[in-house]
Amino acid sequence: MIHHATHSDKRNSRNPLTREQYLLRCRAQAKRGQDAPAAKLLDIDVISIRSAVRQRESLLKHIRDNLSNDALCKLYGVSENVITRVVKYENYGHIA
Repeated sequence: MIHHATHSDKRNSRNPLTREQYLLRCRAQAKRGQDAPAAKLLDIDVISIRSAVRQRESLLKHIRDNLSNDALCKLYGVSENVITRVVKYENYGHIA
């Protein structure tokens, strides 16, 4: 008598892992970051990039909060239009 193996019989005889288990194992063993063959950046490069972005965001916040036209008009007690005209040398043009 010939016995035809089913798909589940074949899986159990060759590999006891389910597809999901196999994929989880592959992901866990995959090379990541600078260990990946096609990696262009070292781990220290990634840390440096993220640090630079945090610094940039901090500087932009400082500029918005302290150096924007709106912040300057509040600081000097004038309208934003006055600040704009001073910056464009329309007012006080004789002062460098």
